[in-house]
Amino acid sequence: MNKLFETTIEMMKQETTKNIDLALFLGVSAQVFANWISRESIPEKYAAKIAEYYKVDIAYFYDKEAIVIKKIPIIATVNCGGGLGGEKIGGFAPYKGGGKIEKLYCLVAKGDNMSPEIENQDEIICERDAKIKVGDIVHYTLDDESAVKIYIKDEDADIVQFVPYIQSGDFKTKTIRLDDKNIKLTIVKVVAINKIEMKNAQARLKLIGRAL
Repeated sequence: MNKLFETTIEMMKQETTKNIDLALFLGVSAQVFANWISRESIPEKYAAKIAEYYKVDIAYFYDKEAIVIKKIPIIATVNCGGGLGGEKIGGFAPYKGGGKIEKLYCLVAKGDNMSPEIENQDEIICERDAKIKVGDIVHYTLDDESAVKIYIKDEDADIVQFVPYIQSGDFKTKTIRLDDKNIKLTIVKVVAINKIEMKNAQARLKLIGRAL
């Protein structure tokens, strides 16, 4: 069993990649790929192409300490002060963090009311089942509403609040009573943000009242 084979199999399990998908990317037949699997050996000349497929440095196949960059499915836009969001989107976003691939998904920010941390069009990586604490940024859905805000919980009052950085229009603090049995609320932790456009300087100036 060569190292390239061993590590590729681990990544296929993690990424739920189908044999046929990787074979097509490498330009070999499904039968050839199946033969490699049965022999537990992949030719070293394909290491660079496999690294390209998984968006990792080629060193990962020979160094267990290398960072894996996961491909997270982009599923929809989400309201960050720019409308309801929810439009379905395809494609993938890179993510260097942990977590099981099936628990991760990506949203694209619509609006800039979570600026400077999240700007319009930024990619927002969320992890289902990740532990949430007060002060975390979360993606919440309430009936047909879907938005990204800061999570606040008041145990004594039995409420949760979702607070944006910039309050304007319909994008304001949302307060939910936890004893309301009629609500359909889901909350998922935001674990990473891919900055698409670096507009942080302008956003910071806006927050201190010195926008250009």
